[in-house]
Amino acid sequence: MLVGNVLAKIVFGPARPQIASLRRRVFPLPEADTGRAGDITPIAPVLAEDEIATKVEGIEAAANEVSLTDAKIIVSGGRGVGGPDGFAPVKTLAEALGGAMGASRAAVDAGWVPYAHQVGQTGKTVQPDLYVACGISGAIQHLAGMKTSKLIVAINKDAEAPIFKYAHYGIVGDLFQYLPALAEEFKKRLGKS
Repeated sequence: MLVGNVLAKIVFGPARPQIASLRRRVFPLPEADTGRAGDITPIAPVLAEDEIATKVEGIEAAANEVSLTDAKIIVSGGRGVGGPDGFAPVKTLAEALGGAMGASRAAVDAGWVPYAHQVGQTGKTVQPDLYVACGISGAIQHLAGMKTSKLIVAINKDAEAPIFKYAHYGIVGDLFQYLPALAEEFKKRLGKS
C-alpha cells in the first residue's frame, strides 16, 4: 500500500511464521493496550563477552535543529522555492513555530538542502501535528512520507497541484508573499519577536 493505493495483493501460504515489512509512520499510531503483555525469554549469548565487537557511530544534530521524525511541526519546501535561497523563509517559519524544516526529493536532488531534511518514500516518513508544504506539488512519493500528518497546509501557486487534494487547508499563491507574513505573525503571537 502506497499513499492509500494498493500496489499489490499478497497471499500468504500455510507456512509459519508470516512476516510483512512496513515503513515507520505509514499508519497512525494506535492507542496503547495496557492489558496486553508478552512473554520475555532470556537467552544467553553464544559468544564470550570479549568476542562481541561493538562500534557505536552517530552524527550529532545541530544544537538548534529539531529532528524531523520527532517534530510536532514541519515546514517543508519543494521545487517551488526556486533554489537554496528560497529555503530561507521556509526555515524562518519552521523556527518561528518551533518546528523542523523538511524538503521534497526534488529540492534535495537539486542540492538545495541536505538529504537529512528529505520527507517522502526515499526520505523520512513523518507524522507531525502540523505539516506545511511550501512549493511542493504533491508527488505520490512525497505524500507517502507525510500523508498521515494530523493537519496539512499547502501553499502553492498552482491551484491544480495534487497536494491540495490531501491538504486540510490550502493557499493558492506565492509562498514568498505568505511565509514571511506568517512567520512574523507567529513570532508576535508566540512571543518570539
